[in-house]
Amino acid sequence: MMPPTSSAPSPLSCPTCHMFSQDPASFSEDNGRCVNCSLISDLLSRLEQLEARLSSMEAKPASHVVVTRRASHASKAELASIPPPSQQSGNPQNEFVPVGKKQRAKQRHVERPELPVWNRFSPLSNAPTEPKTLVIGSSEVRHVKLKGATVRCYPGARVGDIEGNLRMLAQSKARFRRVVIHAGGNDARRRQSEILKLNVESVCKMAKSVSDTVVFSGPLPNKVSDEMYSRFPSFNRWLAKWCPENGVSYVDNWNMFWEKPGLMRRDGIHPSLDGAALLSRNISASFSHAA
Repeated sequence: MMPPTSSAPSPLSCPTCHMFSQDPASFSEDNGRCVNCSLISDLLSRLEQLEARLSSMEAKPASHVVVTRRASHASKAELASIPPPSQQSGNPQNEFVPVGKKQRAKQRHVERPELPVWNRFSPLSNAPTEPKTLVIGSSEVRHVKLKGATVRCYPGARVGDIEGNLRMLAQSKARFRRVVIHAGGNDARRRQSEILKLNVESVCKMAKSVSDTVVFSGPLPNKVSDEMYSRFPSFNRWLAKWCPENGVSYVDNWNMFWEKPGLMRRDGIHPSLDGAALLSRNISASFSHAA
């Protein structure tokens, strides 16, 4: 004979959320609801009590609340020492008097007589200032420092870009004592030697329109590639010949920087701080020769 099987207990159900469970611990003994529903019901009732308390506090006037709070902290001796309102002195100074917003009196416009003024040093202001030096070029002149000079650095600029900036200066009626141009390195990489030569002639002509002296700073040795290694010396030799023939002072930087890695940065294109200092000295030395 088979042993009698015990019948499984019937599952319990929550009357609120209709959850079924066979574990009696999941239900409250008071109302037969599940634990979650009982907790939610308690929270809702607590929330209703807080809302009712808040609404009652808002209904009370502010003065009543303040007086009640102060009275709760006051001692009996302090309360006894305060006379009732009927026994207080009738001095009007003790009464509360509302004070309105003060208005500032309007200032009357006083006409002041015009005083004659003059500048006894006015003849000194008409003395023309000495034109300064302009150094303009690619990123290789970033750290060039010359006394009384303005350095304008245009990273990646070609000779045509330098000419465009000089044309803008000419349109603004700017005038310099001398203009130093350091450009051509970015053009030499484009394999257009004849166009580069025409651009150099054009930019020097534009520089002469805004200055008394034009100085062209030659390229720095470039060993980035074999092609640049061959193009830069050729460009340097052409500049050394063309500039003196066309009234342009030339700064030959080639021999000064050749085989001196400490004067160039790791990219082999831009001068280091020591190289920029040497380039500055080379440019400054050319001024005495140009004069």
